[in-house]
Amino acid sequence: MNSRSANNITNDFQHEARILNSIWLITALGLVTTAGLAWVAKYLEITATKYDSPQMYVAIGLLLLCMYGLSKDINKINAVIAGVIYLFLLSLVAIVVASLAPVPAIIVVFSTAGAMFLISMLAGLLFNVDPGSHRFIIMMTLTGLALVIIVNATLMSERPIWVISCLMIV
Repeated sequence: MNSRSANNITNDFQHEARILNSIWLITALGLVTTAGLAWVAKYLEITATKYDSPQMYVAIGLLLLCMYGLSKDINKINAVIAGVIYLFLLSLVAIVVASLAPVPAIIVVFSTAGAMFLISMLAGLLFNVDPGSHRFIIMMTLTGLALVIIVNATLMSERPIWVISCLMIV
């Protein structure tokens, strides 16, 4: 009987770790996608600072419509709808961020944060440790800060990019 409950605990741990690693992978891909969408928004001159930008109105309208649909019955949502809503959110964030900061800075900051989540996910999978433990979260933060230092020192980034990168990691 004890071995059966021990197996259930092990299976629960592995299931929870797999879910958390999947969330980190989705977060990493979302951060890198946001950087790419910011570049596209800047290239196509879709900005949040233009008052009469039809693309902005369409994006906000679709996002509000999706959020209203979510609030009605969140239990019946499937993965495709969740993915579409996630892309809408990413595109809105990218449009706003592209309006506020230079695109190279956005790419550095968001890609560095995405790399931190990807490295943490891979470390959790390779070393089979609890990705929700305090030690692992601290290791994840320190890995992200080391990555920020290496990337920004290599690119000789300006001080605001250093500060924003560090704040994004922490």
